Parts: sequence; structure tokens; C-alpha cells
Amino acid sequence: MYYLAIDGTGTARQQVEVYANGVALAYDEQHDDDEFGGLTYADLDLEEFSPFEISRHEFFDALAELKPMNRRSGE
Repeated sequence: MYYLAIDGTGTARQQVEVYANGVALAYDEQHDDDEFGGLTYADLDLEEFSPFEISRHEFFDALAELKPMNRRSGE
């Protein structure tokens, strides 16, 4: 499952990847890549992705319990 925080122009500002085995990876503008992957640089078509849109509140609730393995605590 990919969670993306997208701005009004379709640019990803935050990305969290959650895999079936429970592994989570997180990227944002301060931590945009590492040995596992990175923040997408593709501009996304907002209309194309609109069926998958969730609210800001839902986004942060879904991510609240995750501990991305590529980030230190508090990063």
C-alpha cells in the first residue's frame, strides 16, 4: 500500500510504503531517498488518482502507528 501526500500541482510531498510483511518505508522532502528507494518525482495526475483520495486526517491516522524501518525514531 502506498500513501502519498500530494500538493495541488500533483507533486508528492510525503510517501509511505507499507508492504504485506509489515515493513514500512517513509520518504519526504527532508529524507527523499536511501538504499531502499525514494520519494517519487513524477507529477501525478490529480484527476486520475481522485478515486483513491483520502482526507488529511485519514492519511495521518493510517500512518500514526507505523514505524518505518528506514527512519530513526523521531526523524
